[in-house]
Amino acid sequence: MLDLETSGGLPKARWDRQERFHSAAEITEVGLVALTGPVVEGSFERLCAVEHGIPPNIQRLTGITPALLAGAPSFEQAVFELAPWLEGRVWVAHHAPFDGSFLKAWLPQGLWSRHRLVCTRLLAKELVPEAPSRALNRLCALLGIFNRRPHRALADAEATVELLRQLMERAEALGWDGERFLQCGEVSWAKL
Repeated sequence: MLDLETSGGLPKARWDRQERFHSAAEITEVGLVALTGPVVEGSFERLCAVEHGIPPNIQRLTGITPALLAGAPSFEQAVFELAPWLEGRVWVAHHAPFDGSFLKAWLPQGLWSRHRLVCTRLLAKELVPEAPSRALNRLCALLGIFNRRPHRALADAEATVELLRQLMERAEALGWDGERFLQCGEVSWAKL
């Protein structure tokens, strides 16, 4: 399970229709829980320094402030620690198109392009039809999953582990095999 906190919603710089330039948002925190089947192997958490600051609304949402990031490595430096945790695994994230777009923008192509990206939000759409919302906090509330610190990377990744376990149980009850489960939640890198 992988979760990113960022300084905004756009992983690439762009010009808007009013000809204003918007810098790329930056990754402020990475959280990862490594699984082998249902067993947790370990976890990884790292704050990441940013160059362009963090908007006040993002600071309020995440609690990640410039002071908290003082002395943190850049994401580019943190990748050297993160890469061994990612290599050879299926990457799972809640709302994976968001996290995946940042991974695609910030990681070397050789790393992200050889891994599958699976979205628990897409899986929940199929397997939790009673949910009025597919937001992580709403699914957690509906399914009785405790998230110790919403909008922080490791806590969200841990909550996503519990969500994945419940989604796997529902898929098994419906007779899905593992490949059908992965295909139902898979996100195409080409579309990010």
